[in-house]
Amino acid sequence: HPAPFPEALARDHVLSWSNPGDTVLDPFVGSGTTAKMAALNGRHYIGFEISEEYCEIANQRIAQTIGGCSP
Repeated sequence: HPAPFPEALARDHVLSWSNPGDTVLDPFVGSGTTAKMAALNGRHYIGFEISEEYCEIANQRIAQTIGGCSP
């Protein structure tokens, strides 16, 4: 991805602005950093991405993080 979001920054926002069990919305999911941090920190996530390539990258990253995901 040409502009990856730092995982630490995404994690800090997820932890600061949500509680375990909440749903995090990322309208520009890109390579899935925010969704990955949400999953790792006990949050649900919804993400939108218009690029099929980045959507596949995000799905792979999330699957590696949580052991599977549904697109």
